[in-house]
Amino acid sequence: MKLFRIITLMLVFLTAAPITVTGFILIESSISTLKTLTWELQQERADHAGRAVSSFFDNIIDDVDLLVSNLGVAAMNVGQRQKLLSFILQKRPEVNIIAFYDAAGRRLPGLLAFDMNRILPSELADHHSQVSAIHFGQDSPKSVAFSNTYTIHRPARPDLSIPPRDEQAVAMAFKLNTTDAAFLGMEVSLAPLQGVVKKMRVGQRGEVLLINSQGLLIAHHGGLTDRMKDPQGLPTLLARILAPQGGDVSIPRVSGARPITVGKGMELLAAFAPLARPAWLMISIEPLDEAYAATRTMTFQVITVVLVSLALAIGLGVLFAFGITRPIGKCVTSALAIARGKFGHTLDISTRNEIGELAHTFNYMSHQLLDYDEENKALVASLERGYLETIRALANSIDAKDPYTRGHSMRVTNVALAIGKELGLKNDELRVLRYAGILHDIGKIGIQERILAKKEKLSDEERQIMKQHPVQGDKIIEPIDFLQPVRPIVLHHHERVDGSGYPDGLKADEIPLGARIINAADTYDAVTSDRPYQSAVDNHEAIRILQELRTSQIDPKVCDTLIAIIERQINAGQLRPQEWEDEYTDPTWDAPPIE
Repeated sequence: MKLFRIITLMLVFLTAAPITVTGFILIESSISTLKTLTWELQQERADHAGRAVSSFFDNIIDDVDLLVSNLGVAAMNVGQRQKLLSFILQKRPEVNIIAFYDAAGRRLPGLLAFDMNRILPSELADHHSQVSAIHFGQDSPKSVAFSNTYTIHRPARPDLSIPPRDEQAVAMAFKLNTTDAAFLGMEVSLAPLQGVVKKMRVGQRGEVLLINSQGLLIAHHGGLTDRMKDPQGLPTLLARILAPQGGDVSIPRVSGARPITVGKGMELLAAFAPLARPAWLMISIEPLDEAYAATRTMTFQVITVVLVSLALAIGLGVLFAFGITRPIGKCVTSALAIARGKFGHTLDISTRNEIGELAHTFNYMSHQLLDYDEENKALVASLERGYLETIRALANSIDAKDPYTRGHSMRVTNVALAIGKELGLKNDELRVLRYAGILHDIGKIGIQERILAKKEKLSDEERQIMKQHPVQGDKIIEPIDFLQPVRPIVLHHHERVDGSGYPDGLKADEIPLGARIINAADTYDAVTSDRPYQSAVDNHEAIRILQELRTSQIDPKVCDTLIAIIERQINAGQLRPQEWEDEYTDPTWDAPPIE
């Protein structure tokens, strides 16, 4: 596979390297231009929002100026002037109060109009004070002037059917060329500006803010400022935008844009634009990563082109090298398959060259190995069958020493297999259990026949000798490799779950499961067989005895499983222990060999 990698990597390098270098050069040369365009776009957004807010006041100014200029206020009497005020109040719903004032800032008597559905007469004094605080100056070229914004909070007056007021407002004054009325003063609600600002959008997460000349927030749209988590709030934002190097924070005369950092490392692109009138400021802010999305998009596109080119180069390299390296790879794979024991595995290579001849030879070798492997498996199966026959003969020779226990090993084996199947043991576990059942008493070969066949009660010395048969059995099968999994079962099949068994006094789960199964099967066969010291019992009595030994000698789960098997025999009418099926008819005979 080295040849395949060399060819592929060479083509990839020759194709992708120039494209990658070109892409990075393009990114470096374009990123500055894109940032400049992004700043200009943000600036245009702020200017557009500022013009929209200015047009709100320009519309009011134009309407009032048109009426005052064309109708000639100087020639009007008091009644006509009052009608003019009422008409303006009706035409411009954002105007709350309107009145004529003299040069000293005093309201002219009888020349006042206000929205009586929303305004209380007691609120007029506050409006007059705001208007009186506006100073044009004798030589001022301005025809319109504004007061500072102020906030009105007043609860509802249900007795007068007047709703509550909670709004910001600003006082406006218009110069008049009359002898008695120096200017026209009005209070304008700023609530409609929130609707104007809400129409402005800055990207997905940006925000626009309208700031008055005192640096206070008039209206805004978006929640970015709420997410800055800056304890100083709006003053910090204005300081970062208008005076990044420190100094006086005031409304600038020209617009601008710059990146800033506020809060806990939040980077923003901010643009600001002063309004023509009043002297307020419109700010547009947007997260820097969103503002520079175009730069990232271009970078992504360049990287995509590079990756696509790289993929094409890899594809071409693979196609070019495939015809050379594929047969070699098949040879390697098939050789590994043979090494893992998959004899008979063949190569599907039809090329008529040296590699094709190699494949033909390889296939011949694989079939030969398959034939040898099948012969070996047959020999192993025959050898295992011979082992089993020998084991069975040994077990029968043990049983033959005592006429009362003839066939005991086979019955214990088949009962144990029935329990194992109920417990869901796998085939290889059942095979181990079979061998263990046959060999569990193999150690009795070394015990004198007089002790095995003795009809009277064994003496203490004889009992100790008898207790050695599990240890002797373990030693007998120790040299046989394929019976190693059987040894723990043979050694511990006389252990009791309460720890009073032998030879090691193991308890509960310390005892191998196979040994616990053999113990239960051994006990069942013992009580249902005629012995010198007892007569065989039926299945009902056997169940009672097993229940007494449950948790003391026999594992509870194994005991319950055996009882369930016996109860099925009883329900089928078999009151005496059945003749269990012969081992050679048991399906586990063909189970895989012991691992």
